[in-house]
Amino acid sequence: MKPEFKEAIPVLEKLEEHGFQAFFVGGSVRDSLLNRTIDDVDIATNATPEQVQKIFDKTIPIGIEHGTVIIRYHHISYEVTTFRTESDYIDFRHPESVEFVKDIHEDLSRRDFTMNAIAMDKDGRLIDPYEGQIHMNEKRIETVRNADERFQEDPLRMMRALRFVSQLGFHLGKEAEDASFRNRHLLEKIAVERIAAEMEKLWKAPYILKALTIFHETDIWQSLPVFKQYHSLIQKCLSHISSPFYSLAEAIACMHLFYPTVSIDDWCKRWKLSKAVKHRSYDLINGYQLYRVQGLTPETLYRLRPELFQEFVHLVTVLTENSQLTVREVERAYHQLPIKNRNDLNINGHEMKRLYPDRKPGPWVREWLDEIERQVINGNLQNEKQTIMEWVEQWNRREKN
Repeated sequence: MKPEFKEAIPVLEKLEEHGFQAFFVGGSVRDSLLNRTIDDVDIATNATPEQVQKIFDKTIPIGIEHGTVIIRYHHISYEVTTFRTESDYIDFRHPESVEFVKDIHEDLSRRDFTMNAIAMDKDGRLIDPYEGQIHMNEKRIETVRNADERFQEDPLRMMRALRFVSQLGFHLGKEAEDASFRNRHLLEKIAVERIAAEMEKLWKAPYILKALTIFHETDIWQSLPVFKQYHSLIQKCLSHISSPFYSLAEAIACMHLFYPTVSIDDWCKRWKLSKAVKHRSYDLINGYQLYRVQGLTPETLYRLRPELFQEFVHLVTVLTENSQLTVREVERAYHQLPIKNRNDLNINGHEMKRLYPDRKPGPWVREWLDEIERQVINGNLQNEKQTIMEWVEQWNRREKN
């Protein structure tokens, strides 16, 4: 048993001491069986939220109406949820009502995929009524019971299935794949922010090409913004993308470069992405376009930030056949730059104005600093104040003439 579970055993034991059942459930059990890193440990119990709050001193009632309470134990947070069943989904996301039940099997029956419908007790014994272990051994994603019903309850589960394909390298079982094709249109009823969150995880996972292949075969792309307007975009993805992106911003930059008619602003608007993603995408595109025209010049490096290097190199690799560019090469060249940003210049705008007090305020200061910056970056001008001032004076005389 992994240490994360051992640390949480006292929580299960305390619930049992009060006459309740308690099990580890969900992604932590799945990832443990797959020998993957465990994130949060979730617990299911037949104790009601009110009973859980009475048993533990430190609790946070984050979703009592759905049976969920966070408890704090030894500075670790655990989500404790009452066994429950759910009625029909009213908005393709939330059940109309939740009913607390006493049997863990009933609770497991409402879950999305068989690999997520496994419970484990404090001794490591598993309850696996839907053969999730068998499916994981076969690297197969299957829904709990009827696939059409699971996807109609919450169509986002189709995107979650693709995300798991990308993360785990599994394939979709035939029933799940066929149901994805039949129900793909329901994704248009889902908030695009929820789809974007799953798509980001898909882009950044190791088996991205496998996921994109199923994305194409099930025609799910026909229900997603931009993809449905540009039918050959998915083919571009399949032809060029074989390794994961480092960020959502890099993926969006790549999509734009595949189809320049769809601007970054359009992508971010249609997918409701943040300004941070938009700005990062623009920075990557600007860096890539400079590189395409100039190569790995000092100016190209200067316009990039070190935190973008991995994304930039991967973007170049995706878009440039037989690219040999490496992050190490970019870092080595970057460290040789005479300055890393404008603040490193040994002159600033205030000093420029003092040098030429008779000049009226205007864009000339910024324009001159731009040119000084360019000359220093390209090694044509030393970054020494006196040298810069002499160069500025010569340039000023040339301008007057």
